[in-house]
Amino acid sequence: MFMTPTGFIILLLLALLGLWILVEIGSLPGKKAHERNHPQAEAINVLGWVGLLLGGVGWMVALVWAYMKPVFAPIAPGAAASEDPPAGEPAEPEEAS
Repeated sequence: MFMTPTGFIILLLLALLGLWILVEIGSLPGKKAHERNHPQAEAINVLGWVGLLLGGVGWMVALVWAYMKPVFAPIAPGAAASEDPPAGEPAEPEEAS
C-alpha cells in the first residue's frame, strides 16, 4: 500500500486546514472594511479575493484600503447647480429682449 490510513487522514486534515486559512486570509480585507463601515467595502472585498488569487499584491492593497479613512472632497461653490439641463430634458429657449 502506498499510504497508511493514518497518513491519509493527516494529509486530508492538513489540506482542509490550508483551505480554511486561505479563506480566512482572503476574506480579511472585506471583513475589516465592513467592520469600519467603509463606503467601498464591497470593492475592497472583491479586490482582496482577486488579489489573493493573482499573487497577493492586490490583497495587500485591499488590506491597506480597508484601513484608510475615506476622503470626501468638498464640492466647489456653484458646481452643484449646473446651468446645463439634465440629460434627456430639452433646454428652455432664452427670452429675446
